[in-house]
Amino acid sequence: MELKIYLPYYDYNDDAFNVNDSYYDENEYINAMSDEYNKSKDIVFNSMIDFQNGSQRALNGSNGQMYHFNAKPSQNEDKVSYSQCLGVMYNDEGINESVDELVSHFVSQDSFIEMIELDADSCDEEFETELSLWINEHKNISLYGDKFGEEWVWKNEPKRNMRGMFINKSGEEIYFQFDNCKIMDLISNGSFILFIERMRIIDKFE
Repeated sequence: MELKIYLPYYDYNDDAFNVNDSYYDENEYINAMSDEYNKSKDIVFNSMIDFQNGSQRALNGSNGQMYHFNAKPSQNEDKVSYSQCLGVMYNDEGINESVDELVSHFVSQDSFIEMIELDADSCDEEFETELSLWINEHKNISLYGDKFGEEWVWKNEPKRNMRGMFINKSGEEIYFQFDNCKIMDLISNGSFILFIERMRIIDKFE
């Protein structure tokens, strides 16, 4: 089955990085950055762990303020956008996935396995970046297999929610989301096997 695949990425607000040239002199700037790093490094590390585990947590900063992570973002914060790439999807037997097979996954709401082969020439730059990050996370967590065991590795395998679009038999565009995808194996550059927890039909979002 040919389809369009989407991966989320953060669309950064560049204005948030603008600082007036006269705000700090050189030494003040370096000292301020160093001080801020020392005060916040533990907060950042803990929030990254919580974000990966999908939890919400409140932490006390060094200034006594309570920080809530995963709270509703303000209008000035970064927004999630979706990068895209074309690809072909195969079932767990390596056969081109049919529309009927994909629909059956949605109806059953069971987990399933797919192989995806990407068309590298069609990938957005952001898609390539996000996919590379995901693959690197997969490789890094796999290094701990000998120490902690395969069960631990699978439990901590990084997840992504992957969206897609295919054309049904009536010629209509159907948008969907694969929830909590995990990379099971890398076949080659641009080809990989995914474990998918479930499939959902979603509204058009482009």
